[in-house]
Amino acid sequence: MLQIVSLAICMGVAFVPAAGQSAGPAAEINDTGAVVHALCGKSVALLGESPVHGFGKTLDFKVELVRRLIDECQYNALFIESGTYDYINIQKKLKSGQDVSDSMISAAIGGLWATKEVQPLIPFLREKMKAGSVTLGGLDDQVGRGTYAQREMPSDLVQHLQSDEQSRCLATLQKYMLWQYTDDAPYGPAENARIVGCLDRIEARLSQPGDTKAPWAEEDRAMIDSLKRFLARNLAEEFTRSADPDAAWNGRDRSMYLNFQWLLSRLPGHSKVIIWAATVHAAKDLSGARGFERKVPLGSYISRDFKDRAFFLGFSAYAGSYAFTGQPIRRLGAAPATSLEARSFANRHADTVYLSLEQLRKFGSVEARPLGITFTTATWDDVLDGLIVFREERAPEYLPR
Repeated sequence: MLQIVSLAICMGVAFVPAAGQSAGPAAEINDTGAVVHALCGKSVALLGESPVHGFGKTLDFKVELVRRLIDECQYNALFIESGTYDYINIQKKLKSGQDVSDSMISAAIGGLWATKEVQPLIPFLREKMKAGSVTLGGLDDQVGRGTYAQREMPSDLVQHLQSDEQSRCLATLQKYMLWQYTDDAPYGPAENARIVGCLDRIEARLSQPGDTKAPWAEEDRAMIDSLKRFLARNLAEEFTRSADPDAAWNGRDRSMYLNFQWLLSRLPGHSKVIIWAATVHAAKDLSGARGFERKVPLGSYISRDFKDRAFFLGFSAYAGSYAFTGQPIRRLGAAPATSLEARSFANRHADTVYLSLEQLRKFGSVEARPLGITFTTATWDDVLDGLIVFREERAPEYLPR
């Protein structure tokens, strides 16, 4: 079993200088302690990252932070920006006394995080799940390739139907999940309607009173609801022209929030939840971020519901490298002198700085790149409650498929 590597991060708590002034000396610590302290008393900790998902130091930091929040701060749930279906299946297996393997958890987490940096988290989570101290959940309604959702979910769902109807719907669902369409028999609105029709019939069967043959009715209904939202959004995106270019993006985040609500409703009262997602989804508000004004992120709903009981953490870098999954390593250009990242390291030798909400507020409106690899101007204390900035990022080490 891989052992997690302790982070030896030299973190400075930054004092943000006025224009033309230098920064004062920063207190330095050697681990994630400052962030753990900020998050420990919260009910929801949203841990962002670049939507590229290809930054190794960020992943190292998040893995160590998740472990400490669970071990030291009594967080008892981790919800990830990946398909909800595999996680629901994992919960079914746990409740029925079956074993859950590391490979099942890896598949649920998905290929975006199939890295050497994240790998040590998997056996840790498995042991916590087996002990009943941590619940894993997926927020997304999208179906990942090579997952339970793609391979086995259709067979499980159609078990609620009878004979010929079961066979027809299994063929319909499998055709979609395996994308077995051709030019002569393409995917389109009519095919989408057939899929939704099957899901509606399964849902109706699950809703029949006194049906003792559906021990997982609530879980299967949640999977169906999520899949129907995914199908509706994809249909609208592919075959209709929306006046709102952000409709599909906002629809996905709204769906993630509905999945968050369902997962939260199944936890004990006063539970503490970690959310692992891209910062564009985990931000508390994007309305003031240039180029993102019309996006309504998952985090905005959580901010509305939890207010100061939620904490929104972002990550950025002054320079370094990154990599998309399956693609070559790319350089991350050095931040311009006027950017938040450059100013954070002014007259400072630390490798990493942590900017609190109060320190972000002192910057005012400034360009920075917590939302991607390009720079965006925003008042960042409206977007985040805290920001980790690395002097030199590095690409993660992806595991072979």
